[in-house]
Amino acid sequence: MNVDSLSILNYQGSKRNLLPFIKNNSTSVISSGQTVLDIFAGTCSVGYSFKRTNRIFANDCEKYAYTISKALLGSYSEFICSDITSDINLAFDKGMEKINKKYGTLANEEVLALKSEDATKISEFYHTIPTVWNGKIKEVAEARNLFLQYYSSSYFGLSQSAEIDSLRVAIEKYKNTKLFAPLMAALYYAMKECVFAKDGHMAQPLGFEKNIAKLLKQRQKSIFALFNAKFEEFFFDDFVVTNYENECFNMNFEDLLQLPKIRNEVDVIYADPPYTDMQYSRYYHILNFVTQYKPVSLTMVGGTHTKGLYTDGRYQSKLSIKSKCLDTFAALVDFCSDFQKNLVVSFAYPADTALQKTDRYVMSIDSLVSMCAERFGTRKVDVHSCEYTHSNNRNSEQKKVLEYLVVCKKN
Repeated sequence: MNVDSLSILNYQGSKRNLLPFIKNNSTSVISSGQTVLDIFAGTCSVGYSFKRTNRIFANDCEKYAYTISKALLGSYSEFICSDITSDINLAFDKGMEKINKKYGTLANEEVLALKSEDATKISEFYHTIPTVWNGKIKEVAEARNLFLQYYSSSYFGLSQSAEIDSLRVAIEKYKNTKLFAPLMAALYYAMKECVFAKDGHMAQPLGFEKNIAKLLKQRQKSIFALFNAKFEEFFFDDFVVTNYENECFNMNFEDLLQLPKIRNEVDVIYADPPYTDMQYSRYYHILNFVTQYKPVSLTMVGGTHTKGLYTDGRYQSKLSIKSKCLDTFAALVDFCSDFQKNLVVSFAYPADTALQKTDRYVMSIDSLVSMCAERFGTRKVDVHSCEYTHSNNRNSEQKKVLEYLVVCKKN
């Protein structure tokens, strides 16, 4: 099956590689022309895959995910890509010129340090840069050059941080237009490609000594070049355009379900909830930071900053808390049963529970299926599964799981 997709992030639990499985097994409840709500959209891979044939509502409580959904579910045929990129690039050049007046000497020193390929010299250089990370900046007051001040000796290099800052300031001009979302999505992609962290995630940076080869590889990449290449994809012929009025929401799902629009206009809800106790706000907090782009209060533990430079007030989902997950998710199942909505749930669980640990999973597949059968009736619930391999974020291992699709039919 040829499935529409456009990749932005290496996203935990992404269903991008499972789109044929999902689409093939949801045809009994999703028909062309229906309104589909992707309620935990993440990078909106599932929502975008239905964009060609359906009206899509997408929701996520994380601001970066909401922005990606807006980018993928929009259409930009009324704009000329080269006009936008020329305008952004001009503003970018001006931003870089200003930054070079302050950081030009350090930028040259970074080039020499990286050329040495010596982890000790590189580490020593990055500790000379005044940042929050190394304690040489105690308080950030200036609402620009934020990546230079926060992250230019850890997640990104100094020159890469300058590129991020210059692009983000350039993009701000478009904040109240429909182009803001695809511009930001392109920036997210570039950051993901360049970040010095595991697998493109941004929970915390890697150490220089043990990862010098990766550091050198990542520091060679240009944020600016990757941004431009990705932004152009929103104007390619294979980018799906639509006549449907798609909508995106940035809400807790329980609050979203109270909206009359959701109750009255949605036909099918697709749900891909968290299935482990890992909070997504930890793994992608830098993307929320670049979206909001203002000085923040950093989390302190024992009087020092966390290694990942996490910000205070990160969203903590009850769906990633084992003691609360099942009851919280029940609100969605009850809603679909009460208001006659078809429900499709994606869920991953270890293929062999005797050999694989399940302690980090917030609920079991049996509990989920039992809940759905109780609300909808056993005959109205179909369970499909396929084998899949997940990467393990704590080490280099991969683990085999079964990807389940629980299809709950209103009739």
